[in-house]
Parts: sequence; structure tokens; C-alpha cells
Amino acid sequence: MVESIEFDLVICGSGLAGLRAAIEASKKNSKVKIGVISKVQVMRSHSVSAEGGTAAVIFEDEGDTIESHIYDTIKGSDFLADQDVAERLCKEMPKEIYQMERWGMPWSRRENGKIDQRWFGGYSFPRATYASDKVGFYEMQTLYDTCQKFDNIEFLNEWFATSILHDGQTFRGLTAIELSSGTFYQIKAKALIIATGGAGRLYSFSTYGHSSTPDGLDMAYRAGIALKDMEFVQFHPTGILPSGILITEGARGEGGYLLNNKGERFMKNYAAK
Repeated sequence: MVESIEFDLVICGSGLAGLRAAIEASKKNSKVKIGVISKVQVMRSHSVSAEGGTAAVIFEDEGDTIESHIYDTIKGSDFLADQDVAERLCKEMPKEIYQMERWGMPWSRRENGKIDQRWFGGYSFPRATYASDKVGFYEMQTLYDTCQKFDNIEFLNEWFATSILHDGQTFRGLTAIELSSGTFYQIKAKALIIATGGAGRLYSFSTYGHSSTPDGLDMAYRAGIALKDMEFVQFHPTGILPSGILITEGARGEGGYLLNNKGERFMKNYAAK
């Protein structure tokens, strides 16, 4: 038997992107019924695993600039990034840092009380805004707590979305399985946001969590949605063998460097700086 539920907007994925999208949609219209579906509990999202920091230019009076952030971002992509998107990201991030602070994000502080920032690889200025070494956990907790303030946001935790429903032109909803009961659901909706994150668990050695599989990408592909830049996968170079547990990128930002099994600093052969 197929059960049926209905929303105005369905967000597939409950990581940082999914939660932030739910909040923004609810702020725009508190009468929109929003469903956030995820195959894991919210605080088991892989976003929780982020350790190092979130890049933003918040101290232009100390020498950093938005233009420098844009350049560092594009240069770090070997000039393959969509430059319009990179520009918008860098311009929007300072506002997001302060918005998160207003929602209760416990950013690490300097002795004078200002938000602290630190170096990361590829930066020309210390702009990683952090919260100890658990920035992802605190960002997720902040956004999840904020979501609880909106009566129109409903979480479908441990529900596995299986396919996108459409009539060839118009989105109609999703199908999903409630994992705790095995019940199959038809989720009717008017709009969909896919925020299912990366697919790093395709690789045998990875710092990604076991939930980081390409379910959302697969649904989109089967529904005829174009996928872009699928060859770009983020790999952190500071994973511990054989578990794949991540050593924070902040270790490199604070001056740590990579050695091969001969004790040689080998990265100079690939990137001079």
C-alpha cells in the first residue's frame, strides 16, 4: 500500500544547504508548507563533520578584500570555477557569517571580543571563520535550532527518497521509503530543492561519511535533469589511513605541511605555494 503526504516545497537533504534553504523559504512565506527529507537524522548529516572554518571577508579594515577572496577562489580552482558564481559567493558570505551569529552561532573570538579568523590553504589573508575545530557541528546545530522556530517546516528523518515524479514537463513530487517502517510514500509537492551534497563514498578511501552517496544526483539524472561538473570531487589531503578520518584543514593553515614516506615535502613538485 502506498501512503501519500503533501507539501508545497520539498527539500531533499538536511545538511547545511538544505537547512539554510528551508529557513530562507520560510522567511519568504511562512504559509508555505515545507518538508525536509533525509535518509539520516539531521545531526548525522555529513555537514557536521566539517572542522576547519567558513571563508568570508569580514575585516576589510585589516587589509582583506572581497576582490582578493574572489581571486583566491578562482585561482584555487585552476581558473575552472564559474567566475560569476564565485563572485556572488564571496560577496554574500560576510552577511551569512553575521546572520549565523544572530541565530546563535558560537564563533571563536579574539581577546577583544571580535570574531576570530585563521589561515587556510590558498588564502592570501586569514579569512576562515571558525568555531574551535567543530565548525560544521555548530553551524548545523544553529540552523537546526533556527528551523524549530518555524511551524511550517516538517522534518522527515530517516526517509529514503527514491525517485522524482513528473509528467515530462512539470515536477509533481517524490517517492520515498520511511526506513523505520518500510512504508512506501508518494510525496506530492509543487517545488523541489535537491541539497543532497557530494558523493565521496564512491571511493574506497575517503574522508566523507557513509551517507555521502549520490542518491540525489541519481534521482535527478533519471528524471532528465542535466548534471554539471560531475568530474569535480573534493578530496582532503589530510586523511588518516586506513579509516579516512579527517585531520582538520586548519592544521595546514597553521603551518603544517605534507611529507611522503621518505620525509620529503613533495607538494612543491605540484604547487609551488
